[in-house]
Amino acid sequence: MAVDPPPELVIEVDITRSSLNRFPIFAAIGVAEVWRYDGKAVRFHRLENGAYRSIETSVALPPLTAAQATIFLEQSRTETAPAWLRSVRAWIRAQK
Repeated sequence: MAVDPPPELVIEVDITRSSLNRFPIFAAIGVAEVWRYDGKAVRFHRLENGAYRSIETSVALPPLTAAQATIFLEQSRTETAPAWLRSVRAWIRAQK
C-alpha cells in the first residue's frame, strides 16, 4: 500500500457466501466504494469515517445507480451480448 494506492472500487458477487465480513478489511486498506451483488440486487456502499454506508448512486461511476446496475445484470441474462451492449451504450448516451 506504500507504493500503490488502494482501489477506488471493489465489486463483490455474493452468490454462495457473503462478503460483508470483508468490509472491515476493505475499510482498513481504504477502498472507497464497494458494490455487492447477492444474486437478486446490486447494492452500493461508500466508505465514510472508517465504515461503509449504503448509497444509491455510485461516486466512482456516476450517474450509475444500484437499481440501474441491477437492471443491467438482469438484462445480461436474457439478451445477447451485442444487444445488451447496445442497451448499455444507449443508457450512457442518454445520461449526457
